[in-house]
Amino acid sequence: MNNNQRITNKTGLPPGTPTYIGNTSPEPTSVSVLIYSDKDFTGFHPVTPEELPEIVPSDSNAWIQISGFADVDLIERVLLRFSVHPLVIEDVLNTKTRSKIDEFDEYLFIVLANLQNDSINIRKDQVSIILTKNILITCSESAGLFKEIESRIQRSTGRFRDYGIDYLAYTIIDIIVDGYFTILESFEERIEELEDEVVKATRKDAISNIQHFRHDLIWFRRLVWALRELVIRLERTDSLLISNTTHLYLRDVYDHGVKISEDVDVYREMIEGLMDIYLSNIANHTNEIMKVLTVITTIFMPLSFIAGIYGMNFENMPEKSHPYGYPSVLISMAVIASVMIWYFRHKKWI
Repeated sequence: MNNNQRITNKTGLPPGTPTYIGNTSPEPTSVSVLIYSDKDFTGFHPVTPEELPEIVPSDSNAWIQISGFADVDLIERVLLRFSVHPLVIEDVLNTKTRSKIDEFDEYLFIVLANLQNDSINIRKDQVSIILTKNILITCSESAGLFKEIESRIQRSTGRFRDYGIDYLAYTIIDIIVDGYFTILESFEERIEELEDEVVKATRKDAISNIQHFRHDLIWFRRLVWALRELVIRLERTDSLLISNTTHLYLRDVYDHGVKISEDVDVYREMIEGLMDIYLSNIANHTNEIMKVLTVITTIFMPLSFIAGIYGMNFENMPEKSHPYGYPSVLISMAVIASVMIWYFRHKKWI
């Protein structure tokens, strides 16, 4: 995941000041609108703040998509056209905002963390949703996050034509939650790799890899629990902007959130178990080394004792002048070492 420092902060600014806060430089801002009804469909096309919301017919649904946070002034002008509160605009531009839902009289404000997994790390894009009676506004850091939804709306036989704009909000939330399952799959692969490293001791940096994965898992768990809390509140809200039909679909999203949180807890237990296994392997390996060193030391103790005796500089010592004294001592030392090695092997100490 991206651990770069925040490039902008709001220290000292009054509440409600629109300021971009993020880890990377913001992408160029674009504003486009998609209008559809049960009889008609108009694909995404660029739009200016002055054209909103007059271009949306009262009997149609509109999806206004804002992507990229480089032009803070443009985003503010678009959202103010729909009487969005300044504090909401502030949260839209702050990519550090946790997943949540705020209910207002005229709209619902929803913030989610959209996760995408690449070959290097996990990328987090914040997606903000403003749901009104027949207009849905999405604000995302990157463009093209939900391209497949446009083709689904375009099909006249799809549910989008029959259901309200709240069904579109559900679909976006559901796609984001499905992305969390992709992250879980990558975590499962990482756990399998760590198990091989720990059990086979193939890499010396296994403890570092375990700690990094544990850090990623804790970070992901916080996002999951915030998302789960959001879906609970959204599924139980009595807002008239959410129909009874959409409530049923949101209940299914909640079940997915529960499944993800349970899997995360299982992975946490597994990573803790891997840590214990790794430390046990290290301890066992150290014990094996100490056992070998102890056996070697024990074998050489009597040999060193004999060599020490015959190394004393006295004139009158037994067998000192005997012609076979030197080879006799060497043979005796070899016999003692052999007997000790046999005894240790018999006891299965070596």
